[in-house]
Amino acid sequence: MQQVLRVGLIAAAFALFLVGEASAQAGGQAPPGAPVPKQAAPEAAKAAAEPPKSAPVKVAGNFGQWALVCGEAKTKEEKQPCSLVQALVEKETQKLVFRVTVGYGPKGNLVLRIDSPTGVAVQKGLEFSPDAVKIYRLPFQTCLPQGCSAVLIVPDDLKQDLQKSGKGTITVYALNGQAVQALAELSVFADGLAALDKRRAMP
Repeated sequence: MQQVLRVGLIAAAFALFLVGEASAQAGGQAPPGAPVPKQAAPEAAKAAAEPPKSAPVKVAGNFGQWALVCGEAKTKEEKQPCSLVQALVEKETQKLVFRVTVGYGPKGNLVLRIDSPTGVAVQKGLEFSPDAVKIYRLPFQTCLPQGCSAVLIVPDDLKQDLQKSGKGTITVYALNGQAVQALAELSVFADGLAALDKRRAMP
């Protein structure tokens, strides 16, 4: 039995709050994680100032349902850390359900990170399927009271699928075995990735 969540997008200002929240949850170990797109939510922006400490971030661009979110470089020699983020909220409750982040790890690998709610069957991992053509499995790396994070170094075939697909199906499994699904928008991901690569190449 499957449960398909009705999800929508969150505002860009709220995305900034979630970026800081994700950094605190990751403890600096996971690839940049955060949230996303379009207009403004002033109330949520105020919450961004709350501890724990996190680097200042800004939305540097929007590409469909993706936000290009950038922090500040720690040194003059370091490149500005950026990632593409899409956050999915349940329409009825406006509660964050999944956060999809694509960025480059410290070794230069493209990394896909998907944050999910708690209460999932961790041993089953998370499934991500662009246009339902192929299923990629992401193992959960961390689970905290705020949620769980699944991470995968993006292979070439997944990178190509991300750029040419329209939708991506995210699937996790509840402890009772029920599959819970939501759809991520991929239609202009290629444009966002090009912008991410351009910023990464900047001196």
